[in-house]
Amino acid sequence: MLGFLWTFARPLAMLAVFTLLKKLSRADLFNTIPYGLYLYSGIIFWFYFIEAVTSTQRSIASDAGLIKRIYYPRLITPMVPVIARLYGLLLSLIPLFILMFYYHVYPGWRILLLPVVILQAMVLSLGLGTLFAALSLVKKDYENFLSLIIYIGIFISPVIYAPAMIPQRALFFYYMNPAAGMLLAFRSCWFTDFPFPFWQFLYSCIASVLFLIIGTTMFRKAEMYFSDSL
Repeated sequence: MLGFLWTFARPLAMLAVFTLLKKLSRADLFNTIPYGLYLYSGIIFWFYFIEAVTSTQRSIASDAGLIKRIYYPRLITPMVPVIARLYGLLLSLIPLFILMFYYHVYPGWRILLLPVVILQAMVLSLGLGTLFAALSLVKKDYENFLSLIIYIGIFISPVIYAPAMIPQRALFFYYMNPAAGMLLAFRSCWFTDFPFPFWQFLYSCIASVLFLIIGTTMFRKAEMYFSDSL
């Protein structure tokens, strides 16, 4: 009944819940950005990422009938969800614009880097999705393992809290998560006062390319088992 409103109903619901964390932390930990903006911008990009990964991982099973009947480059199947989920991200930006107007926060020149950041997220999503799509053909446990990673990921990524809240000795391991640089770079594109995480984003780009190479390679090798596994 609500149609496209469901696209950003979940991010807004999480925004309302996690705003309570503001009372437990100092405002300066979020780089002078209002916590509502920090939280919502992280939630919508995180949702795009996890939905793209999970949809990619399940794409082979969902398109099993088509794969068995028609020959086409199989890599197209996992690529479609990564691109299709951009529509949901685009709709989720509507409340972000409203929040930015409300808080009088506007983007600077780094908004031009936004396509690069989104492309990096797409590459990482495709890499992880194809990797687990290939592994799930061998054992279904890998699908459950991916769900566990995604569940834990929101707590080990800068989605609901700032890296400044992480102990200094743990920051190195924190930034080993490629989603960390991705999320921080996304915020930097939108908010002028948020510094761009150059080294963290560079690491995320390198990790994304490596995951893409590994994932697509395993996916291509698994193609010969599609008929038997589906």
